[in-house]
Amino acid sequence: MYHTHRQRKYHSARTKQNMWWFWTSQELLIEQQAWFGIREYDARQPACHYNLHIQPVCGGPDYHNYHIRYLGMKENNHVWSVVDAPYGEEKSYRIYAFSKKHFIREVIDVVSSLLVTDMTNDVGDSSLWTRLSEELAPVLFDLYRHDIEKTNKRRSK
Repeated sequence: MYHTHRQRKYHSARTKQNMWWFWTSQELLIEQQAWFGIREYDARQPACHYNLHIQPVCGGPDYHNYHIRYLGMKENNHVWSVVDAPYGEEKSYRIYAFSKKHFIREVIDVVSSLLVTDMTNDVGDSSLWTRLSEELAPVLFDLYRHDIEKTNKRRSK
């Protein structure tokens, strides 16, 4: 199971509330909603992550529940992981790694574009593209910034 039964702590540097948006799927003709939760922590490492939920507006379980994490620097690359785990079962696991030789904003733009493409393909509806690309880059940057702050605190001790 992907979910743990431990109580989660909720924090957000971006906003104190979830970000919701609605769209009618052009392929399925069903109104759906997508929303990012606020930054949260769990038992996995790294603990800090965001969830992106995609579900029917009328309610019910998520079609997709993406857990987005910044894994830090690995072999001179910025690395993010994205796990799609609706119903607590892992459907997909993706790694996005890009050279630290580029400015972080450029890296985030590329990662965001690839991730939005993958998620749009998962959902099967290109009408999600525009709104998701607007919301995803700040999430990726917040995860990166949180990791940098945590690393700097450890080094200063």
